[in-house]
Amino acid sequence: MTDNDPHSTNRLLPGVLSGLVAMVVGAAAYGAFLGFSGYGLGYATVGVGVLVGLAMIAVRPTSRVLPPLAAFFSLAGAVLGQIAGDTIRWAQASGVDYGTAAGEVLGPFPQQLREQPVWILFWVIAAYVGFGFVNSRVKSARQALAVSSLPQRDETEYVDNFAPRKQA
Repeated sequence: MTDNDPHSTNRLLPGVLSGLVAMVVGAAAYGAFLGFSGYGLGYATVGVGVLVGLAMIAVRPTSRVLPPLAAFFSLAGAVLGQIAGDTIRWAQASGVDYGTAAGEVLGPFPQQLREQPVWILFWVIAAYVGFGFVNSRVKSARQALAVSSLPQRDETEYVDNFAPRKQA
């Protein structure tokens, strides 16, 4: 392997770790926003995807595994944020502890998804945003590494492009 080999420095582990941290932070922020403000703003879900995508591209990844992981982390962060926000709202409204409220929220959660499928739309958009950020970064990084690994012509060597070439 050469120094410019895209597989030698694919930054998979830092990308996964930064994505996981961003997923948890994004889910907590979205859950807190949803729980304490009472507004179910779907665009905030997309913010989870943006946060995951930006965190994962910050480590300059080249691994092709990271874009699908970014989509998964964005989707999971959006779902966890929705559950956390609903749990906070339930606990505040009923006066029970958060563990009991989480159980009360998770029970009817599939039924709520059937009643409000727009949640799924925003979750998919968040996953697409996370995937898009990381995928574009991985593609550009891999192209840059591939170009830099091509043999370059020595600039001191004179080449006459107008001279006839020998026919084989």
